[in-house]
Amino acid sequence: MTIDGFVAAARQAVASSSPQEAMRGVLDQTVRALHGQARRWIEHDGDEMLVASLPILTVYHIMLSPGIHYPPHDHRVPAMIGLYHGTETSFSYRRSGRDLVLTGRDDHAAPSVAALPADAIHSVVNAGEERSAAIHVYFGNLLTVERSIWDADLRDERPFDNDFYFEQARRL
Repeated sequence: MTIDGFVAAARQAVASSSPQEAMRGVLDQTVRALHGQARRWIEHDGDEMLVASLPILTVYHIMLSPGIHYPPHDHRVPAMIGLYHGTETSFSYRRSGRDLVLTGRDDHAAPSVAALPADAIHSVVNAGEERSAAIHVYFGNLLTVERSIWDADLRDERPFDNDFYFEQARRL
């Protein structure tokens, strides 16, 4: 699927009467098709690339580096991740006063689609041997949402900052 074709399908899904169900269908079909290909859907040097940013939808292409644990953060909008290459582990947290407490772990292997509710706080790690590749879809404009990030010690909540996100990433 082309980038423009995916964004058009995602826009239709978000505008449908059952946006999350429709988006799961779009992502399921896309990740299964991409999983069988030798090359990535989009090639880029960094871990993330913004594909689309609209008032109702944000799409990123994420290629996580192996052996790096990215810090806890929230999105404050529902999200879906379509993993089409590699593996990723997502750790779930809840607030306990000012601190975060680990509450769960979900291991994903491509091809798979995972949904995160708007109130999810999570961190992610690629424990595999090579870069993972996934399409991240957010049900809103993630670039304008006020959200949070925590330091590696799970104590310092602050407004989300992409530079801080990568500064706090740590090698396993």
